[in-house]
Amino acid sequence: MYMHRTATVSTLALIAAAAAPAYAQDASSVPAAVPGATQEATPQSQALPGDPQVATAEQDIVVTGVRASLASAQGIKRNATAIVDSIVAQDIGKLPDNTVSDALQRVTGVQVTRGSGEAGTVLIRGLPNIATLINGRESFTGTQRGISLQDLPAELVAGVDVYKTTTPDIIEGGLSGTVDVRLRRPFDFSGLQVAGGGRAVYSDQSGKWGYLGSGLVSDRWTTGIGEVGAMVGVSYNKRQYRDDTAFDFVSNPITPATATTPASPAIPDTVGGTYASGERTRLAVNGSLQWKPTDNLELYADGIYTRYRNTHDVSFFIGLPKATAVGGTVVTSTYPGNPELASGTHSTNAFTLTSKQAYQDQTETYQADFGTKWTTGPAVLSTELTYNYSKLPNRSVIVDTSFNAPTLDVNFDNNGTPLIKVGGVDLTNPANFSLATLFDNHSVATSKQWAWRGDLLYTFDDSVLTNFKIGARFTDRQADSQATASQGLGIKNPPLVSAVPGFGTLSPNGLVQGASGIGQFVDADTGFLLNNTNTVRTLFSQPTGDRAYDPSLAFFDHEKTYAFYGQLGYGFDIGSMHVSGVGGLRVVNTAEQLTGFGVSAKANYLDILPSFNAKVGLTNNLQLRLAFAKTLTRPEFAQLNPLVSYTTTGNTGNQSVFYVGAGGNPALQPIKSTAYDVSLEYYPARSTSITAAGFYKDLSGYIQTYSRTETYLGRPALVSRPRNTGPGKLYGAEVAYQQFFDFLPGALSGFGTQLNGTYIFGTTQDPIFGGQQRLVNVSKYSFNAVAIYEKYGISGRLAYNWRSNFVDSYTSGGSQASSILVAPTGQLDFSGSYALTKNFTITFDATNITDRVYHDRFAGLNQSGIYSSTPRDTRTYDRTFEVGGRFRF
Repeated sequence: MYMHRTATVSTLALIAAAAAPAYAQDASSVPAAVPGATQEATPQSQALPGDPQVATAEQDIVVTGVRASLASAQGIKRNATAIVDSIVAQDIGKLPDNTVSDALQRVTGVQVTRGSGEAGTVLIRGLPNIATLINGRESFTGTQRGISLQDLPAELVAGVDVYKTTTPDIIEGGLSGTVDVRLRRPFDFSGLQVAGGGRAVYSDQSGKWGYLGSGLVSDRWTTGIGEVGAMVGVSYNKRQYRDDTAFDFVSNPITPATATTPASPAIPDTVGGTYASGERTRLAVNGSLQWKPTDNLELYADGIYTRYRNTHDVSFFIGLPKATAVGGTVVTSTYPGNPELASGTHSTNAFTLTSKQAYQDQTETYQADFGTKWTTGPAVLSTELTYNYSKLPNRSVIVDTSFNAPTLDVNFDNNGTPLIKVGGVDLTNPANFSLATLFDNHSVATSKQWAWRGDLLYTFDDSVLTNFKIGARFTDRQADSQATASQGLGIKNPPLVSAVPGFGTLSPNGLVQGASGIGQFVDADTGFLLNNTNTVRTLFSQPTGDRAYDPSLAFFDHEKTYAFYGQLGYGFDIGSMHVSGVGGLRVVNTAEQLTGFGVSAKANYLDILPSFNAKVGLTNNLQLRLAFAKTLTRPEFAQLNPLVSYTTTGNTGNQSVFYVGAGGNPALQPIKSTAYDVSLEYYPARSTSITAAGFYKDLSGYIQTYSRTETYLGRPALVSRPRNTGPGKLYGAEVAYQQFFDFLPGALSGFGTQLNGTYIFGTTQDPIFGGQQRLVNVSKYSFNAVAIYEKYGISGRLAYNWRSNFVDSYTSGGSQASSILVAPTGQLDFSGSYALTKNFTITFDATNITDRVYHDRFAGLNQSGIYSSTPRDTRTYDRTFEVGGRFRF
């Protein structure tokens, strides 16, 4: 009957003038905290002879807090071999935001998607295809290629490095970039460290409190067997959240066109809204042991465990303006410029649904790593063995309830939001609602991997070739997924909600801040559905117990990779300019075997991935970078799933399809690109920089999701699948500026700023209809503006993040335009603290201060060949307010 729906900085001349070198102690070098958690296998630790090095305490004035963090991040960027942007937590528990994904939104060229009270998907230069590492090691969640970065709490993180270009020793897989999360280790500290903190969090839309707590203990000792260090860190948080959505679904006419009459105006099949509420908890534990039996030999063991629990629900109001019972009528009004599309309806005796969708989502993820590093003369040999395991068991219980509305009036476009008025029935009376349909499903996804790598770094003295590095890596990963079918189960002699004790409840109130006209309504109680599932099954004449997994929805993927690389570091002078860099090859063989219900496929492919990075010191404080690389990004395991889950659309109008479905595509090929980068970086002082970068990528086989009509059980089905697109390109430019205004008098000298802006343009070839189209998720413009203050123990940061419109998806179906375009959006956040003593700090934070509203629209040519732009979603999110404190001894 319906489907469950799943500027730019422009004043560089003035900035350059303001950023002139003002501090004698900073004129010759840029201090940067060397990332102790980074392994030898990552390029960040490969500072080359002649490169600017970390200043010593005797050479520089020691600073702490935000200023020190920015100086350390700037030093990492300046000294790195590749083009890198970093975030550094100078103090324990002092990453600027609550999670890694929250913090990354401030990085130049990075955008995030938001929902469920947090930042979710991370996009680098508009694309989500990133590789995620923990301490330089591949990490993942479930059947994903990468880890869910929001699972990593800020309290355990020493820093985050965003690699926008690659070197041969970086693990392949990041089309748009690589994110390396550096966790703390005991040798990062000089001795005993005890730190912790906690915060209480209020979310205004949900009207509920949550909390976060963390602690860390680390120490190191000199013993008879050498130096030993041990560290453990723990973080736990519980958050309540609520997201509201008011929506218009795709439109279809009530009556089709004939030889003599045109089709009736197309009306959205459904219209309504959702309250998505949840209680989410996360636990993270990080442990590390380091042992140096001699000065030139180190052995280590690291482990991290993350646990995610999310009990959440969706209270769904589904108006069906075309689904009138006997004697009902539908009267339409149309758009003046698009008479083929309805702008509003008046329906009588309208069949209407509410629905409670209750979910229990879980994740258990482990990573254990054992390694050693041996330095002998000019050579450094390192090896490590890593084990990753992740399991995601999820379940859902969904029950639709129904009633007939004497009148249903809908304005589909009331300033971009549908306005819905239901007359003649009390929506808060459970005696007016009957049970209708049950969706009872569960799934489990597991993934485990063994990975080994070995590396040799050899450094030359007094040579143009400064070093060479070779290495090998082997992985063996099994990813499995099983699930039940999602078809709805009907009910005989449906009872009233009021006749089932404990079943009914009332939804939240005031959808999308009251703009949709939807208030409270009756639906099922979340706790009743999840805790009394067998009772619900009995009501629908189903056997008790979990449904058996559907074999047609299972897939099993076994993947092995063999990688070898070699690279040369070089450095030489051209007059007063020093040139340095790294060049080489990474060779990767991938062997994959995919099996499913009646499906078996094998793939074996070899890729040669050259890369080259050059850094030219034009002056002492000005450097130019040039980079070239070929990249390989494999499809997500779930995208390769050959099987499709179908749902009937029912009879809510003259749809062209009887089913809608979603599935994977075992024919997917890896995404390949050839990337060119250039950057110019000016560092006049230790926490001051002005940088500009340009990039261009040739894309081949980029993966996007498209819907197309297929045949299922002899009926047409609109099936959504990921597909490789044709040739494409992505190019753009970034500018960034940061500075503390120490030259100002008195208290004003505590002010500082970070500004960055990005321009991106990307297209690819439509795999269904041909022609070039915009890449999804890519905003042409985005910027961050951050005002900072740090003085007299006060630390504050007011940050505004903005991005321009972007395409969400194509081929949505329906008579209206089928491309979904998201409107520009921005968010304002604040973070502040006051140091009561050198050991204790109180904090206050606020997010989404301006209470942003999300809008997207169906835009483009509709089925009549006429341009139209009609509303789809309006969404509102929580504002959060946090108070807390942290300590360190």
